[in-house]
Amino acid sequence: MFYIGAHCHCLLTTKEMSRRLQEFDTLAPWLNLGAAERNALYAQGRIQNFAARQILIKEGAPFVALYVVKAGNVKLCKVCGAKEQILEILSPGDVVDPTPLFDGGNHAVTAKAMTPTQVYRFAPLVAQQLVMEHPAILNALLNVMSLRLRRLAALANDLAFKDVTARVCSVLLEHAASGETTLGGQKLCRPLTRQELAALVGAAREVAWRTLKKLERDGLIKIQGSQIVILDAAGLALRS
Repeated sequence: MFYIGAHCHCLLTTKEMSRRLQEFDTLAPWLNLGAAERNALYAQGRIQNFAARQILIKEGAPFVALYVVKAGNVKLCKVCGAKEQILEILSPGDVVDPTPLFDGGNHAVTAKAMTPTQVYRFAPLVAQQLVMEHPAILNALLNVMSLRLRRLAALANDLAFKDVTARVCSVLLEHAASGETTLGGQKLCRPLTRQELAALVGAAREVAWRTLKKLERDGLIKIQGSQIVILDAAGLALRS
């Protein structure tokens, strides 16, 4: 039996330990890690829970932990007064702003739980030791940062050169890519509120909502409460 860490205060059976180790086999960006790396991550990670809307990290705050999302969704965002721009929505396996681990600076974004969320928490010294002793973990984190940089570049392009309709179409297609396919169309991977959609596309909530309703009238999507079903992905792509 094993202790998982201070945030759980419980004993785990060998079977449970094995099951949780296997989580790193199914969570990107950890798919290609070997047994040694997965063992190191699990042995050092401490499970921590966050309620919906609870802040994990705040922009400008010092680096106190490296978080890997275990369950739930977390948004990375920039906040200015009452305005919010969502940069990315994180899913299980995603890493929450590892940048300070490499440059020693403060966090450049705010991370907030969108749903009840569970994370693996690695203290700064522990995280530094992991990347120094395990090149595969270092490479995984560098891949995370590279992909995030590409996404930010794409977001900057959309905000600078696309109108609201094109931005809404792009967001819908991105969130439908890993969503459920049904007889009625392609669902988004998770429901989006009006405010979340507006914060993703950099528009006022009313403008984003009017755009959605226009797309629905044109037969491209169907709005079902907070869930949106894609009826014509090709049509959305033409407008994105």
